[in-house]
Amino acid sequence: MEDQKKNSLLDDDLSLEELAKNFDNIDINDLEKIQDLAKLQQQMNDFLIDRFATNIESFKKYMPDIGKFFEHYKPKRTIEFFCMPNGIPNLYFPDTNDFFYKTADPFKLCEQQIVQILERSNILQTRYGHESDPYGQLHFKYLNTLVTLGEEIERDRTLSPLKIGSVPNCMFFGIGLGYSLAYLYERVEVANLIIVEPDLDVFYASLHAFDWQNLLKFLFENKYAINIMLGQTPFQFTQDLSNFYSKHGRFLSSSWLGIVHYASPEIKAIADVAMRDLDSVHAAMGFFDDHLFGASHACHALLDKKNFVLRHQTLDKKYSKLPVFVIGSGPSLDNDIPFIRKNQDKAIIVACGTAIDTLYHAGIKPDFYACTERTPEIREALGVIPDEHFLDDVILLTGDVIHPYTTALFKHTAIFGKIDEPFYKYALATIKETRKVGFVQLMNPLVGNMGVSGALFLGFKNIYMFGLDNGKKIDSSAMHSKYTTLYNEHGCSDQGGSYTTKQQGKGNFGGLVETGYFFALSARNMGYVIRNLEEERGKLNCINCSDGLYVENTTPMHSYDLDFKKFKNIDKEAFHKYINEVKTSPVKVTRKELEEIFNPEVFKEIVNKVIEKLKARPKTRLETILMMQDISEFLCGIELQPQLYFYGSSLQGSLQTYFIVASRVLYNSSDEKQCLEQCFKMFEVISEFLEEAQTIFKHMPDFVIGEHRKFYPDGKVGIDYPLCKAPVLPPKFHLRRAEYDDPQKVFEKRYE
Repeated sequence: MEDQKKNSLLDDDLSLEELAKNFDNIDINDLEKIQDLAKLQQQMNDFLIDRFATNIESFKKYMPDIGKFFEHYKPKRTIEFFCMPNGIPNLYFPDTNDFFYKTADPFKLCEQQIVQILERSNILQTRYGHESDPYGQLHFKYLNTLVTLGEEIERDRTLSPLKIGSVPNCMFFGIGLGYSLAYLYERVEVANLIIVEPDLDVFYASLHAFDWQNLLKFLFENKYAINIMLGQTPFQFTQDLSNFYSKHGRFLSSSWLGIVHYASPEIKAIADVAMRDLDSVHAAMGFFDDHLFGASHACHALLDKKNFVLRHQTLDKKYSKLPVFVIGSGPSLDNDIPFIRKNQDKAIIVACGTAIDTLYHAGIKPDFYACTERTPEIREALGVIPDEHFLDDVILLTGDVIHPYTTALFKHTAIFGKIDEPFYKYALATIKETRKVGFVQLMNPLVGNMGVSGALFLGFKNIYMFGLDNGKKIDSSAMHSKYTTLYNEHGCSDQGGSYTTKQQGKGNFGGLVETGYFFALSARNMGYVIRNLEEERGKLNCINCSDGLYVENTTPMHSYDLDFKKFKNIDKEAFHKYINEVKTSPVKVTRKELEEIFNPEVFKEIVNKVIEKLKARPKTRLETILMMQDISEFLCGIELQPQLYFYGSSLQGSLQTYFIVASRVLYNSSDEKQCLEQCFKMFEVISEFLEEAQTIFKHMPDFVIGEHRKFYPDGKVGIDYPLCKAPVLPPKFHLRRAEYDDPQKVFEKRYE
């Protein structure tokens, strides 16, 4: 949740065009008069040449890639500098007969824009509420304590960046000639500046007009961060933004000020992406207990000799072009059941999560069962299928975080390394045999993501999506197919939580649909992974037949418009044999090897260094932001060392979440001293977390979710600390709340 008084990114009143109406305009007649100012123009030209040379040398020193690129850059279009009698350089585009700053005094125009943005905007910040803890985890124990501390200082929603005097993170869209930067830094301190300029010609022009030399010197001497993104598409912007925050701290993406200096179609597109996707940088980061669970589960899968997807075993061409039905249990699936029944032998079928329940009761046999969750309740969800042999030839398609209870139900598995979890990369660096394991990206947040990503990373190129609604029709109550007994008969709730639909989004077949945060993130990740793999591997054919939320990079199409007469039946037995014996394999790893890579003493040494850094007591908000940034960069440095990667990465999710709460409290009130004192108390709580984290790390690699309760024998989540008391362990969670005598005791395949 973000607090927002006014978002300058969307405020037309603060655009250059609107603000310029308050100043003396210039037109082509003024330019003709300027021809008489030959001496002044010559002086300006000499100044521009000297400034460009000075700026290029500064960029070569501080940001060499930019300096080298622009040293001999040739603009793509004709640009001319001119000045009015005040001598301020402005830009003229002869091809379009247009001026960059449509006023005689660009300085005053830029100054007014910056002042008004700083006066009228808020620093946008993410707010965490109290989180329920279904399993008993240290992360939530300490997060909830921090949230309570944050609530002790009432938030002043009238505070502007100008009143506060500092900004933790500023995203500046469209640099123009750079003049606005001087006025920004005159009025506020900025810990992190991200400049986005899609137009290389404009940035080249700024190298002639603005004093980059002194700005860069100031920023680097004071250890303020600057990241300049040039010539990027919205897709590239998203990738680079994530890389920046990964290095300096993802918590920064939760506290930011956005400034659009000038608005071109390219800048508007990127600003829209920032508003839509910035939350995803710090969403679903995972947390400490979760990472230990995931790593322990991966170790169990290795030791249990489960099959993993082989990295260098490219999917045979005779299979890669086969149609693949990736099926979720969204309500629109009911419309497509007849088509899927009829053509189930002509396609590889991936059942995502509870869709396996749906397909069982609809008479459709899946080839794969896609599972995202590492939780033990998946065993319960699969238990709704009464035919004990139904799963015998179904292949579990999942990531290595999957719970041992789930893998135990399947004779055949295709397990990927989950690349955004700490264990996979760490295993590659420390255990040679694991290097044969392939990885999957963006298998979260929902099971449909595992289905789509899993199919694509296996190597399939023709994907058909059914029932991946990521929401529901407006005013409809149904969240799942009518064939799904887990929700319809066994009493499992599909309301609230990740099923919350308080937003509206673009429908796959037009109009709007009800959706929610996790659904929208799921659709975003599906579109993103398709785009990513298309850039890497070439064109993919992804047809979305789901009557739900639109997914980018897919083609909407109803199942009744699909022509499958040309497709032949697939030899499923041969296909399964290929997947089970060629595409996947167990990995030879010993328990001793796994125990050796989790060293409690190494973990303790790293943790103690972070605790020591948390003892610092900066004097200002900005210094405190930089302190948290320093810790984030320290852990990033640990992650860059392959032999230490897990130790740093396993801490990042929880610490970044805690820093989000701490950075928010820094901007709750105009009373800087009060905010700092509360933030420092939070640092003490975080230090307690780090102390207690060591007590569960020593149980690796046997920290299995659910079974971990045995490490808390007194029935509490850990022990009491001075600022954070141990809550009682929650009762064991159960999905199924009602008994149901399923009449479909044995699976029957149906084609009608």
